[in-house]
Amino acid sequence: MPATATDYIKANFKESIVSANGIMFARYFSVSDHYRSEAFINQNLINVVLKGEKQLHTKNGDIIVRAGEAFFLAKGEYVMSDKLEGDEYACLLIFFDDRVAGDMFAAMAPSETTGAAKNDGFFRVELTPCLKAATDSMLLLTEQKPKFTDELLLLKLKELMLLLLGSAQGSEFASYFKASMCGKANLRLFMNEHFTQSWNLEEFAKRSGRSLSAFKSEFAKIYQTAPMKWLWQKRLEKAKFLIEKGGLDIGEAAYRCGFKSHSHFTRMFKQSFGNPPSQH
Repeated sequence: MPATATDYIKANFKESIVSANGIMFARYFSVSDHYRSEAFINQNLINVVLKGEKQLHTKNGDIIVRAGEAFFLAKGEYVMSDKLEGDEYACLLIFFDDRVAGDMFAAMAPSETTGAAKNDGFFRVELTPCLKAATDSMLLLTEQKPKFTDELLLLKLKELMLLLLGSAQGSEFASYFKASMCGKANLRLFMNEHFTQSWNLEEFAKRSGRSLSAFKSEFAKIYQTAPMKWLWQKRLEKAKFLIEKGGLDIGEAAYRCGFKSHSHFTRMFKQSFGNPPSQH
């Protein structure tokens, strides 16, 4: 299984990190052309691209991000990325827990956190002059590591969130975290993180802190489909992604996505996508 994003950063860029209380700022860089990485996004992430460009392979398609741009990735996403040809790629990574965001949003007036639900887990962020100044100051924290870093991390993250709320993407950003403070979104995040586990429904319900009946009822309200139907389709989509974008062989992709039987995987794949996995 791929490493979590924060574990990978801590193992390889520990000198360029400041972290405390569910928040981490990190300067990430890569100098190798065509370098491919994959990671599970285990905390919410705002990525500010400082140099170069990279192609992200996500469940919603391929996306190119360049210097001077920023984007948001929700916790629970699985992403592969390729560094494109050219100079060094560098970015500022801002990781934070739902709890941290929830505490901040709960203290804001209801009118400040309105907007239509946003569930796809990704959107671009326009890097306005104010946002750029805020992220530049975060970058300085990773380099100089001043005293009172714990308090500064909270203040800088709150500054960033307030600026995002006032930006063109404010309604998208606010609606995601407004939803994350209620049970429905918590179940959504739980399922997105654990859908490859070969648990039965009773186990999914138990591990999510719900009775089986409450789990099924809440799941139906969120997804408008049966849990097992959603689970199999989600696993198939990730396996297809791993085969087409990750270059994995069929058996490895099936195993990673919770399929115990190669024949079962092949049969369901063909039913869902029209062709067997060998033709992808």
